[in-house]
Amino acid sequence: MDLFGRGAAITLLLVAASTAEAQQARPDESLKLRQGLMQAARSQLAPLLAFAQGKADMPADANERATNLWALARLAPIGWATGTEALPHANTRPEAFGARHAEFQKGWTNLIATTARLSMAIGAGPDATRAYAVAVAKSCKSCHDEFRTE
Repeated sequence: MDLFGRGAAITLLLVAASTAEAQQARPDESLKLRQGLMQAARSQLAPLLAFAQGKADMPADANERATNLWALARLAPIGWATGTEALPHANTRPEAFGARHAEFQKGWTNLIATTARLSMAIGAGPDATRAYAVAVAKSCKSCHDEFRTE
């Protein structure tokens, strides 16, 4: 099984376990999960984005980082469980849980697709990697611009 296949298998196991846990978790636990997932995503994207911006060499583990981002994008929505919207430091606008929930969910679908393309772009070379690392960052930013409070 190749790295992408192993990553997919691990992701499926994590999604199943985390989804069940998130459904039973208290809102404050879901918020901690969400914050941890976002920190993990930043840690994986930062070196790829630095490369895309010409600030660093392509990370030797670029493929692994891209696969991790794809897995995190698939997991991240579980951190936005109902009940977390009013917690201190939740940093998500209430409409993400209500009137604009479908749009919020569409953002996750876009991020999942974009991170999958980044994973495939790594093998296509540095130009494709740069383009999709920037696309992932733009996907993140668009959701933050629309749904994140400051």
